[in-house]
Amino acid sequence: MQNRRNFIKLSLAGTLALPALSELSTLAIGAPEDVWAQVPQILRRIKPPTFAKRDFAITKFGAAPGNDCTEAFRKAIAACKKAGGGRVLVPPGVWQTGAIHLLSNVNLHVSEGATIKFSQDTKQYLPLVFTRWEGVELMNYSPFIYAFEQRNIAITGKGTLDGQADCANWWPWKGRTNCGWKAGEPSQQKARDLLIEMGEKNTPVSERKFGEGSYLRPNFIQPYRCQNVLIEGVTILNSPMWEIHPVLCRNVTVIGVRINSHGPNNDGCDPESCTDVLIKDCYFDTGDDCIAIKSGRNGDGRRVNVPTENVIIQNCEMKDGHGGVTIGSEISGSVRNVFAENCRMDSPHLERALRLKTNAVRGGTLENIHMRNVQIGQVSDSIVSVDFTYEEGAAGSFMPTVRNVSVRDVTSKKSNYALYLRGFEKAPITDIRLENCSFESVAKSSVYEYAHGISLKSVKLNGVEPVRIALVGDSTVTEGSGWGTGFREQCRAQVECLNLARNGRSSRSFIAEGHWQKVLADRPAYVLLQFGHNDQPGKGVERETDAKTTYKEFLRRYVDEARAAGAKPILVTSLARRNFKDGLIAPDILTTYAAAAREVAAEKQTPLIDLSALSIELLNKLGATTAAEFDVKNKDGSPDRTHLSRKGSATFGKLVAKELVKAVPELTALFQ
Repeated sequence: MQNRRNFIKLSLAGTLALPALSELSTLAIGAPEDVWAQVPQILRRIKPPTFAKRDFAITKFGAAPGNDCTEAFRKAIAACKKAGGGRVLVPPGVWQTGAIHLLSNVNLHVSEGATIKFSQDTKQYLPLVFTRWEGVELMNYSPFIYAFEQRNIAITGKGTLDGQADCANWWPWKGRTNCGWKAGEPSQQKARDLLIEMGEKNTPVSERKFGEGSYLRPNFIQPYRCQNVLIEGVTILNSPMWEIHPVLCRNVTVIGVRINSHGPNNDGCDPESCTDVLIKDCYFDTGDDCIAIKSGRNGDGRRVNVPTENVIIQNCEMKDGHGGVTIGSEISGSVRNVFAENCRMDSPHLERALRLKTNAVRGGTLENIHMRNVQIGQVSDSIVSVDFTYEEGAAGSFMPTVRNVSVRDVTSKKSNYALYLRGFEKAPITDIRLENCSFESVAKSSVYEYAHGISLKSVKLNGVEPVRIALVGDSTVTEGSGWGTGFREQCRAQVECLNLARNGRSSRSFIAEGHWQKVLADRPAYVLLQFGHNDQPGKGVERETDAKTTYKEFLRRYVDEARAAGAKPILVTSLARRNFKDGLIAPDILTTYAAAAREVAAEKQTPLIDLSALSIELLNKLGATTAAEFDVKNKDGSPDRTHLSRKGSATFGKLVAKELVKAVPELTALFQ
């Protein structure tokens, strides 16, 4: 006990390294070679296009300030193409236009002091073109600057591209009352639902006709099925939707671009189903993700089935946005080999630094995602977020995969969480590695829901190396339907609370299915163990145990193997069911398993949290009416009196945390 007290004191003081934890976790997932050695190889393939030294000034084709210059842009681009290529020159001044369509070997050069203002007249973006909208192919309005199946194209210069979107034009189509839209007015929702339905039904793209009356906003810049693309130096303002959106392109360079646009879905740069992409020296201040790497949505993304791969992000600055570097959520075609380095992120309105988002409808494999040498002033949510519960969550049959994610040499001054990891039981998040990182002023304990194999090596949270506590048990312990969330919320930020409980598992089946081995591989310092609900007779031979014999044998095994792995086990008796009779909790067989756990705790001299007795006492005090607030609903609408509502989780999680520090006083400083 004295050694363990010293362990906590040293950890809180920031003087204790944990080599056993990090080394074993690394061995469990395989110690990778230096993944960054691939970057120079990828960069050698990314070469900006070059252009003939010929200029075609738009003024020579009829452009004049104050006039509609759409036709002048078209003529200048056609003449440049016909001559074998060169620059279409936009001189200083303000130039009004509709859609601009680039052709091969044309560099649209926007001079310093020049501003291209794009028309707010939706008809200026007709006829319909072949495009992609939120990851689904369709015929829709032309993007403001568009190219289809062209080679060697560019947008360069120090001038400005102004989409003129605002809360009176384009943005209200999103259907949000905070930007010009009122209930009953047109919005994108009906057309969006129809498009997604068409994608799932595999309707031919030529029949997916939208445009006027559909209210699906165009993207700003979209090269589609192009090769050798350069976007350099320009400033982009006020986009209807996504700003820079190369789709199915190869060899793309985005360099020195400044984006300031805060409308809905105003992502900065979204390479989708692209190969070999460099995003460098850019500034992002956006209304959505700064960079969002994508590969198609749902069934339509799987039909096209082209991943985004080999993306290099260097020396960028991220201010406002949902994520600094984001992967997803339109990710059905998968993503691999993303490298982000030497970036700066800092804003109270930037939510996350590295964000991976998908679900069981999107699916996709997100692999080989790496970040290093990133300085974060503050983010409002988390440093690293991997979320499978985004939007539709588990309501699908395409389980996503995330693997081989590394973050090293990253610092942060302020965040709500360090890590926010929410996977599925059937698709847990694994193989996330952090090394040599320091996160200060972290407000809350990280979220680990269906996540394991997470390695932290030389990582400090609020100045100390984190202490890992694992929760093991059945559904009444999980984040989704048990007291696990409420318990985690009582932990201070320097606690890694790994919720490794599994729905429907007993003391027998948790071991038989390999879950316990994964717990040990994660090398927690402490393990809370609660089984009983699924050990009862009638649960099937693969789960049930006898309270007086086999149940106790399994508990002894958990205790012995946890200790052998260097962890301290704490036994927890089962949470009581909320079935009342004559005003009190009705006795049931769970109390038999609770008695057995007490006997094993005494025999093994193991700390015990008698949640069975404590929950019965509390529920009897509250009464049936108040206790019903802890219920959730079964599918048929009847009350589920075993699992916990959000209020129930908070109540019993707090109770477990309170009793834990009584049973293990050395942990007192780690809880609220």
